[in-house]
Amino acid sequence: MRRAQSFINQHLPLPKTILINVIVLCGLFLLLELSYRVWLYFWNCDTICYNAAFITKLDTFYRRISYGFLAPDPITGYSPADGAFIIREPGWNNATVTIRKGVRVNRNIAATSPDGAILAIGDSFVFGDYVSDDATWPSILERRLNRRVVNGGVSGYGTAQAILRAELLLKATSYSMVILSILVDVDLSRDRDVNAYPYFHRPVVIREGDRLRQTTLDEIDSIVSNNFLCANAWIPELFFWSHIANRFFSRLGYDGRCTRIFHPKAATVDEIIEFAVERFAALPVRKIILLQYPRYAIEGPMRLAGGAIAQARKIRETANHHGVPVIDTYGALKKEPLDETYNGYHHSKKGNEVVADVVAGAIAMLAP
Repeated sequence: MRRAQSFINQHLPLPKTILINVIVLCGLFLLLELSYRVWLYFWNCDTICYNAAFITKLDTFYRRISYGFLAPDPITGYSPADGAFIIREPGWNNATVTIRKGVRVNRNIAATSPDGAILAIGDSFVFGDYVSDDATWPSILERRLNRRVVNGGVSGYGTAQAILRAELLLKATSYSMVILSILVDVDLSRDRDVNAYPYFHRPVVIREGDRLRQTTLDEIDSIVSNNFLCANAWIPELFFWSHIANRFFSRLGYDGRCTRIFHPKAATVDEIIEFAVERFAALPVRKIILLQYPRYAIEGPMRLAGGAIAQARKIRETANHHGVPVIDTYGALKKEPLDETYNGYHHSKKGNEVVADVVAGAIAMLAP
């Protein structure tokens, strides 16, 4: 090996020498990567080796997937893109997603009730991640009430961001009622960080002196551009194919994603509750707040569930102060087998049926 290297150095020009060394180095790294993948494959065998992804899958980092139904929006940051989609990613089970005029629709329902349409807004628990169009709770609620229910939810939205979207939708179309879904212990903190997805930013709620306000997208572009990994995502993407690189970067605390960037003037969660509820209460239409819960808030240890329960109490108190009715799904979900009502992180069709039944019953009781 030394003689070969000496021959190369003596008889080949410097550029060719460098090129050959680079090729040799890449070949050695590729051999090391393949060997490491084979080792991972057998190391993770139980009784039968079946997880061939260690050998065949190129992308080794976990990254948020862009499903194609989200597009940039100059005001809210991003919103659903019109079209019909079949999501074949894990968890979705080939779910169908149909979006028209920026909202998710159910093509198989024709509500006949003369009562005015209801607008549902919020995050992915409203939009219906992991289920098809007819299995979201707005769609099921539409069947229960025989009344048009428009699904204005957007995956990854914060509460104040959802209210901003409601204001825009109300300018375009008249609704008789707006239901604001808040995923307790999740949504409100989203209104503090500027990067919702690697590709999308969002307006956030900040404190300036003695007042709170929601920023514009232009105001936060510089914050993201000053973060090296987020502004130069192509650099770590060069290493996404390597388990060795994955192992190295993971030890540094990096998993291949643009991490959350909190606005330096971001309001506290309690301040955002007050800001959001007050702004929601000002909408010129009947209003209801719906409390939804991540699975850990119902079955998790008290150190996790306790924070969600305390936040739900704070939301109810603030809503009561502003005269906004609250529907709480905690009790109904607590009675059901969680493996049937949750599909991983999100609600299954069964879980959305439970939510729709709670909402339908509450609307009937609140009817004038």
